[in-house]
Amino acid sequence: MATTTLWLLRATLLLHAALALAQPVSAGSYLSGNFDILATHGSNGILLVVATAVWGVAALGRIAANRGAGWPLLLLVPVVFMAEGMQIGMGHQRNLAVHIPLGVFIVLTAVLLAVWSFTSWAHPQRRVRRVTPGEER
Repeated sequence: MATTTLWLLRATLLLHAALALAQPVSAGSYLSGNFDILATHGSNGILLVVATAVWGVAALGRIAANRGAGWPLLLLVPVVFMAEGMQIGMGHQRNLAVHIPLGVFIVLTAVLLAVWSFTSWAHPQRRVRRVTPGEER
């Protein structure tokens, strides 16, 4: 079960990161003159919010299995969820002064979380415990 919940969490975080990375690509395409891509950019933004909810559920599953450090994710779910919701609103209002920096935050967070999911911090049972001299094992 522990391996299953870890891989489910990794898959959902990778999906979220892929969706997040697609956003600046579609924005760049729009700025290059492909005006039809703006609809795709908006739809992908909504999928990004859904993906955040999904990795939030995966984090809950990881914690419920009592097999991992899911609490940092639970702290980040509302932050990222609210940031993405605000991002959609700022995009609709064409408020690029907020939309672009917030997008950078979302992409950076998504990539860092996906990378984190493959570290020993996401799977504490695999961390090596250092024993100091004179300490019992």
